[in-house]
Parts: sequence; structure tokens; C-alpha cells
Amino acid sequence: MLETGCGSAVITPRAGLQMAGFLGKRIAEGVHDDLMAKAVYLADGPENRMMLIVVDTLEVDRQFVDEVRRRVEQETGVPAACCLVAAIHTHSGPSGLERVAFWGEVEDNQVVEAFDGRLFEQTVAGCVTAAKKARRWAREGTIKSGMTSMLQPICGNRRVRTTEQVQMRVLEVETRSRCAGVYNLDCHPTVLHEENRLYSADFPGFAASIMPLFEPFVTMPVFLNGAAGDMSTRFYRQSSDFAEVKRIGTIVAESVAASLDVLEPMKGPFVVRAVEVPLRLKAKQFPSAQDLEHRIADARKKLEVARLKRVRNLRLLESAIEGLTFAATMVDKAGKVEYIDSRLSLVRFGDILVAGIPGELFSSLGNDIRAAFPDYLVLVAGYCGDYMGYIPDTAAYDEGGYEAFTTFIAKGEGERLRDAATNGLRALLA
Repeated sequence: MLETGCGSAVITPRAGLQMAGFLGKRIAEGVHDDLMAKAVYLADGPENRMMLIVVDTLEVDRQFVDEVRRRVEQETGVPAACCLVAAIHTHSGPSGLERVAFWGEVEDNQVVEAFDGRLFEQTVAGCVTAAKKARRWAREGTIKSGMTSMLQPICGNRRVRTTEQVQMRVLEVETRSRCAGVYNLDCHPTVLHEENRLYSADFPGFAASIMPLFEPFVTMPVFLNGAAGDMSTRFYRQSSDFAEVKRIGTIVAESVAASLDVLEPMKGPFVVRAVEVPLRLKAKQFPSAQDLEHRIADARKKLEVARLKRVRNLRLLESAIEGLTFAATMVDKAGKVEYIDSRLSLVRFGDILVAGIPGELFSSLGNDIRAAFPDYLVLVAGYCGDYMGYIPDTAAYDEGGYEAFTTFIAKGEGERLRDAATNGLRALLA
């Protein structure tokens, strides 16, 4: 008998913390909408069960994920390898969850942000609470899945505007009176920009709040971010305020609700297989500090010229400066790193495959993983299991831009990660 359950918990921290996602000091002044941890439990007997936990944070690193997994296994019996933990990547949440650097085996090497033990414990506890609720409220249920498009375009490639329609993959996990609607979409949830000082889950948070207007049965909408390294609302948002969050969130909620009528029941027996694939990727060699100074100066001149010419969209130029500035802060800390250690979190349940990617995978690489399994619904879950920054495709290094400037991995390593994920998923089907 297939059992399904879902649960959630508020993880909104205290005001006064540094906010994550942008450079510079940005202190949270309050709360616009609560940050949440959400859990979906699926089981067909003690040997076939899994938990999906999605957190309204910028990222989750392996120390955080390992602690969540340890406690979830202890409290619910779900094996650690069958517990996926992912972040939605909101840039309006707190900074301070990462304990150590994500490369090599150096311990207690604080590279990215100042660790906040109180925030860490509060967020872990929220994830465990959500998982316990999902397990406790589990009842006989069903799983339906399918692929659809947004009713209106809200996101796309943020490096160059295209007319390509972004696909969304949807799971409907149903019990007697509760239903989780999991939608897997490649998109940075960054309608709100660095001027915002209020905690928010951005458009996924508003979509969750308004979903009952379109589909009352969906009690817990879950945004599972995908291969969003080069995907965002950049060319589609009309502003960067909460009114625009509402507009885009409404489109998302309506699109997810509309998709439920075309989903199909999961085929075949519900069998859970999971594996954690270790990764060791070659690190990128950063330019010298002097070289970066020249590049930053040149980028600022280009921005000034564009402003004088009244170019409408300055975001690409602004993000290039941000990327080069970030790279300059990393030269001394990461300049001598030879490799980066991380992992993939891969799961098969029924005819659905999940590729948990530890960072911001470029959409071309995510599409390659999906295309390798035409007979399965493949959920590429970004920001899952660990965090190693941007994972660009080879072309991005030649084109330059924010993602290529700030990535920690060498050219070609994104394709190696893609191949490791594809081979690992194939092994789960053997």
C-alpha cells in the first residue's frame, strides 16, 4: 500500500541578520512572508520509503544536510540516502547556514559567510519538524506526475533573451484530505533585489499562499528548483518589488493548478533506490588581483557608457561587475585550491528519477540529463545535498559574465558532473 504525507514548519529567523544572495551589508529589518521548511513523505513498506525536504533558504551545504538527514532517519526511519534536502534559493533569506568551505578537505575554513550556530539549529529543527509531520500524517495515497508549461512566460535564460518556452514538471502527492503539489522549475526566485530588507520566499512564497484560490485541495505547494544557473525572471519581471512578486506568483499558482488535470498516475511498482555519488572536480584558477582590478575598471566604464546611451537593461553589465568583484574577494582564499569535493544525491521512485545537484547547474546541462531518460519523468533538483556555486557549461566560460567569473570549477567540469549524474541514474535503473 502506497503511503503519502506532507508537513511544514516555519523557519523564519530573528530580524537583524545579514541577508544572503547579494554582495555587501544587507541587514534584515523584518518579515514580509514566513520562510518555511516543507517535507513530502512517500512509502510502500519499510524498505521503500523516501523524504523530500525543501527549505526557503539561499542554499544548503553538506554539513547542514547531513545533520538534517541524521535526525530525520532517527525520528522517521527514512534512510539518510533516501532523504533529499534542497533549497529554493531565495535571495531574501538569512546568511549564516554554511559552516565550512565546500572545496577539498579543509575543515573550519570559513570562506563564504560567517556561520550562525543559532540559525543553523533553528533551521535544522524546522526541517525535522516538517519531516515528522509528513511521516505522522501519512495515509494511503497516490502519486500523479507530468510536464506542462506556464500559462504566461515568467522566466527564461538570463544571459540572453530567448523565445524558448520553459517546461515545468509537476507531482501531485495525494492523501485523503491533504495534497502536496511539487513543481520543478528552472528559475532563480529573484524578483526581489538587494534593496529588499524583509524576509521573503519571493514568488514561490506568494504562489503557495494563493494556491487555494485556484485549487483548494493542494494544501502544500512545493517549489523544487531545477537547473537554474542561467535561468531567472530577469527579462520577464516588470519591477523588483512585492507587487511583481504577487503578479508572478499568481501566474505560477494558476499554472500549477491548471496542470493537475493532465497529470497521470505513477506507472509500475513503487520501488525506492538511492545513491550518493562523490564528486571531485577540478578547481578554476582565478586571475590575479591586478588583472581583476583592470577588468573591474573596464566593466565600470562600459556601464557608464551604457547609462549615457540610456540602455534600458543594465542588469547584464551590473552583474558582470558584481561577478568580477566577488572573484576579487576570492583570489586569496580560493586561488590555490586544486579541486572541489562535493556529491550528487540520486533517487529513483517508481518511474520518476531525481538528480540532486549540489549547486547552480546551467539549464543546458540539466536538459541533457533529462533527455537521457525519455521514458521517465526526470526532476533535476538544484541546490540539493550540498552547495558548490555555479556549474556552467563549457560555452559560458568563453562568453564570460557573472556566472563564469564567480564559478569555482574549471571549464569542462560541468559536463563531467552532468555525465556523473546521468551514469548514476542509469545505475539505479539497472
